[in-house]
Amino acid sequence: YIKQRQKHKLTFIQLDVDDFYGSIGEELLNDAIDWAKKYVDITEDERKIILQSKKSILYHNQHPWTKKGEGKVDVTMGSNDGAETCDLVGLYLLSQLQDLGLDIGLYRDDGLALSKFSRRKNEQIKKKICEIFERNGLNITITANLKVVDFLDVTLDLNLGTYRPFLKPNDKPQYVHKDSNHPPGVKKNIAEAINERLSTISSNEDLFNEAAPIYQNALKESGYDYKLKFNPPDENTSNKKRQRTRNCIWFNPPYSMN
Repeated sequence: YIKQRQKHKLTFIQLDVDDFYGSIGEELLNDAIDWAKKYVDITEDERKIILQSKKSILYHNQHPWTKKGEGKVDVTMGSNDGAETCDLVGLYLLSQLQDLGLDIGLYRDDGLALSKFSRRKNEQIKKKICEIFERNGLNITITANLKVVDFLDVTLDLNLGTYRPFLKPNDKPQYVHKDSNHPPGVKKNIAEAINERLSTISSNEDLFNEAAPIYQNALKESGYDYKLKFNPPDENTSNKKRQRTRNCIWFNPPYSMN
């Protein structure tokens, strides 16, 4: 939505929350729930359930082991509960940043803001952001006045007004092999999904073609003969009609070609 003539005036502020999951304590989680109650109904019983689910206990030789320290809240990574808790706290933090005049967002522990202010003003805003996170018991790594950033799996470039796929150094994509014991529908859609994602995060065909070889090679090693080709999002139109959901319970047994 940024007009081309405005991009040279804008800069990025990028931040990363240090040990986000592990740093979410009971006080911060309760504060986030109190904030969320302004917008949705959360009963005290539901609050107790949320807090109770954060208590992790490990049994070894019939003896319980608990987390070190005084905190009883343990937000686990890799679980739906942990991800939703992280999102809730993230929204609570964003509510405290909304008066800084930035277009800012958080995805888990990664944050990115777009600023129209001067370099000096950005440094002042940077200090305010640090203060807000510290007030909530969180430490962050933050950099201001950037023109090019690698955010999640995209490189955003304000100098050129482009965006392109980003892959961390030494990362190598790997996909389910074509002959593996997985449902045919899953394997059939892998290559098309990769092509669609790369097209979506490439601002033009040249950048797509520049990023495609490593993914093309990974598909080849997994037995696929699919040729990656730039397909802009506006061409990814679907004519599928919305299907009415039925009141059915489905049981899907684990798939096996046997």
